[in-house]
Amino acid sequence: MVDHQHAARRGRPRSQAVRAAVLKAAAELALTGGPAAATVDAIAKRAEVSRTTIYKWWPSAASIVLEGLLESVRESITRPPGSTSVQAIAHHVCALNAILADPEVGPLLRNVIAASPSDPAIERALLDQWIHPRRGAVAATLREAVSTGELPADIDVEVVVDALVSPPYYRLVFGMPPLDDEAVRALVDTVWRGCLP
Repeated sequence: MVDHQHAARRGRPRSQAVRAAVLKAAAELALTGGPAAATVDAIAKRAEVSRTTIYKWWPSAASIVLEGLLESVRESITRPPGSTSVQAIAHHVCALNAILADPEVGPLLRNVIAASPSDPAIERALLDQWIHPRRGAVAATLREAVSTGELPADIDVEVVVDALVSPPYYRLVFGMPPLDDEAVRALVDTVWRGCLP
């Protein structure tokens, strides 16, 4: 049986103007009213597009919110030109910590994380549009460090990624004060040194 919704999304490419309008509308709604305010109907109305157009390209309202959020902080997972591996990792963890500490974005992400266990669409969007791209960026840097001999070949890349990115999320979810810059640098340094032979 053909999945018509999935097939439609593989069809003609999205208009960049429509995509930008939809992402902007979703971000504005979510940041002012929380993720529950960013329904497909509300996004469609604010972006002045049809629900059909939205469902052609996104499976849920949560996926739009998270795609827009990732897009707005894309540079945070882009390796700075000329950076060493440890500098690139520090850039990523510092940027993630700053995003989660942001007084508007942090609570939005905490609400999305809290809603994900009871809503498969939100859970899938959180993984696909936020968690996996961010983890992938750190993992790629670590694998490159292994390939150049900076780190030993037997490190468990996924465990190292967990050690680096979990503390900012832990503090966000439990309402603790975010790490400061010095603590982030100490975290990166501690994990990096722990990976060395």
